[in-house]
Amino acid sequence: MNAVSPTVRRRRLAAALRRLRDQSGRTIDDVAKEVGISKSALSRIENAQVSISVPAASSLLSTYGVEGDDFEALLQIAREARKRGWWQSYSEVLPDWFETYVGLEAEASEIRTFESQLVPGVLQTPDYARAIIRAEHPEASTAEVDRRVELRMRRQGAEHRPKLWVILDQSVLMRPVGGPSVMREQLERLQASAETPGVTIQVLPFDVCEHGSMGSSFSILSFPEPGDSPVVYIETRAGSLYVEGVQAREYSVLFTHLTASGRDQRASTALIAEAAGT
Repeated sequence: MNAVSPTVRRRRLAAALRRLRDQSGRTIDDVAKEVGISKSALSRIENAQVSISVPAASSLLSTYGVEGDDFEALLQIAREARKRGWWQSYSEVLPDWFETYVGLEAEASEIRTFESQLVPGVLQTPDYARAIIRAEHPEASTAEVDRRVELRMRRQGAEHRPKLWVILDQSVLMRPVGGPSVMREQLERLQASAETPGVTIQVLPFDVCEHGSMGSSFSILSFPEPGDSPVVYIETRAGSLYVEGVQAREYSVLFTHLTASGRDQRASTALIAEAAGT
């Protein structure tokens, strides 16, 4: 799989274009008229909702007075942002709001996640994933369910593997998703994953009282390039929310508190083994 994520490149270019416009003192209206595109199109480009064509990127960079190596570097990002990611071949089962997440995941250097209800997708077994997907999409055909499972498993098989730090509410271990045998296999997978380099799994036990993320799961994605700020991903039934900046730092602080409240790696593995009956 290609470690260069067009989603990350699109967000990087969008941030650069916003910064350049601010530095130029121009409004979106001013720039849109100057380069001959609509105000709404420029707004979507600056918010990384759509990719930008290379000629349009060239026009914007020229408008902002960018020259030389800086011009060529940003234009190269524009080219890379228009490439197709491997996950786009699953577009029939991949909603737009989750396609963004998969694109970010493809280039993340670290993912920290708190899950209050289920095992995160990157650690699910095929049968556990199938049970979850069937429950979430009760009217889906067997072929569609299989396709969704295939996508989830392919994410796990990426050549680029970010560091993973997972905090699970203890209830995740107790709910027998897919039945006892499926759940046992899933818990054994968690045990094995906890021993994998680069993977940390903690359990937040029942004896921890109220905490800052009760009933709410979230993931914090960090990236290797200093200019790519961390992104917090929050999923709902209706879609997803991506949080950056000050709010993202607040989630990082929250995760630190959850880390302090959870059992350490050894104790957490013991709780997983106990739930699995091993």
